[in-house]
This record gives sequence, structure tokens and C-alpha cells, in this order.
Amino acid sequence: MNKIFITRQLMPIAKELLSAHFEVEENPLDQPLSREKLKRVVREFDGILSTIPDRLDREVLEQATRLKVISNCAAGLDNVDTAVAKGRKIAVFNVPDATTESTADMTFAILLSLIRRVGEAESYVKRGLWKGWEPALLLGEELFGKYFGIIGFGKIGKAVAQRALGFGMKVLVFARSKLDLADPRIEQVSLDELYQKSHFLSLHVPLTTETQGMIDKAAFQKMAQKPVIINMSRGAVIRTDDLVEALKEGAVRGAALDVTDPEPILPTHPLCHLKNCLIVPHIGSATAECRTLLARKAAENLIRFFHDQ
Repeated sequence: MNKIFITRQLMPIAKELLSAHFEVEENPLDQPLSREKLKRVVREFDGILSTIPDRLDREVLEQATRLKVISNCAAGLDNVDTAVAKGRKIAVFNVPDATTESTADMTFAILLSLIRRVGEAESYVKRGLWKGWEPALLLGEELFGKYFGIIGFGKIGKAVAQRALGFGMKVLVFARSKLDLADPRIEQVSLDELYQKSHFLSLHVPLTTETQGMIDKAAFQKMAQKPVIINMSRGAVIRTDDLVEALKEGAVRGAALDVTDPEPILPTHPLCHLKNCLIVPHIGSATAECRTLLARKAAENLIRFFHDQ
């Protein structure tokens, strides 16, 4: 019987499904495996159900004398050296569609929390400062009628666009290929035009050599509306030092970040000391529905792989 290792304690559905087909072991600790433990796992197991913190790079995969398949419980594969895996004839799977709705929801959750000053408002009440109505208390800004720019128009980008339309926004999209846009309220534009017009700018691209660091000082200088930046993709899409400078100097009004570079970010980092920057700990997929779907689909990838052998 093939042996499968689950690197974290995921939703129970993953182990339940896998146990019907394989001998299954699961990391008993709610923390990432050490490098040495990962190396042992890839030597001793036929399949691994991995998560984003598991860095399956050349050093680890060169120890994979038994491993046949990796199923990454995530939308991306940033943590897996897919070229090395391919060279060693190790199949690699991810779960690209499971995070769409939860991530799109979270895009607006963190944006609205920032521009409507939700955290400040909660603190204001809990510190006993609320004495009654005041005409200029905790003023924020509206979404309605403003330009919402989206970089990257995959499934998540499309879901975000629909939510933006629901808020009565004008949606601009940049994608490298020509899009067939059925909705006339969504306009595909050049990157420079997107920078010029957007009051809010939302990032939904994978991390590649092309997208790494694409939002840099030069990009900020083109952003005529001083937008709020929302990053739900990967931290390294933005040059962090340039973002700090842009936030301090007012080149952008704010930043709402689900991802950072470095990640996790330390509380001593300059971004954590800026009032116009909201950071949450990479929780775009953190709903019970999404995490259950991720676990189920990741397990099904393994079952399907071995069934087809």
C-alpha cells in the first residue's frame, strides 16, 4: 500500500479521504516540519500533501528516492521547485480554483477596513472614547463611482471585478493577453492607463520573474490618483522598500496587504508603524468552506494520481 504524509493538521476531510486508499501519517504538531523531517518524508513516503510553508526545493527533493507525487494544498506552487520535481519524475499538483471566492471577499474586507477605519473605530469604542455623535469623527472614503484597477484577470481577478461592480465602481483591468470581456462595465486598458486612473489598485497575479517587484518606485510615480494598493497575491510583487517610501511620502493613500515580503513580517518592520497600512497574516483563504475545499481537492489529487498509475 502506498504511503502518504500530510505535513500539517488540515481539515479532517483530507485524512478521511486518503485513509480509505493509503497508509497515512500526519504531522502531529501544529507547526511546519523541520528541513530534516521534510527530507525524511520525501525519502520514506510515496506521496506528500504539502502546504505553503513546506519549502520543497532542490536540497529537499534531491533526497526524494521514493516520492512519486506532491499535492500542494494551495492555489500556487511558490514553495515547490517544479523544475527539479519534473527532472526527478515527481508529479506536482496544486488546487487553483478553491480560493477564488474567499480571496475575493477578503480583498474588500481589508480594503473597507482600511478606508472606513474599522480598526480605529473598534479601538475608539473599547477605550471608552465614544461620547456621542461628532460631525468629523473617523471620516473615511466611499467606493461608489471610483475607478477600481485590477492587475491580473484570472478567476480571482474576475471575482473581484464582480464585487467591485456591486459597489458601483468603474472597473479597469490590465492583463497581458487580449480579454474577451462580456460585461461592458469592465474595460481592459494598458498598465500606464491603469496607473493613471485607478483610485484603488488590486493585485491578483502569480509570482513570476515578470511580476516580481513590478510595483516599484517607477510604478508608484505613475499613479496619478495616489491610490490605495490592495495585495492579495504574493508579497514580492511589490518592492517593499519602495512601498514604505510611497506610503510615507503620500504617493499612495494607503496599502491593504494580505501578503508581505518578507513573510511573516515582524512587528518592528517600518510597514507595521504606518497608520495608512493595514496588514493581515495571509488569510485570504481562511474560511472554513475554502480550507475544507482545499483539503478535499488536494487529497483527491493524490487519489486520482495513484488510481491512474
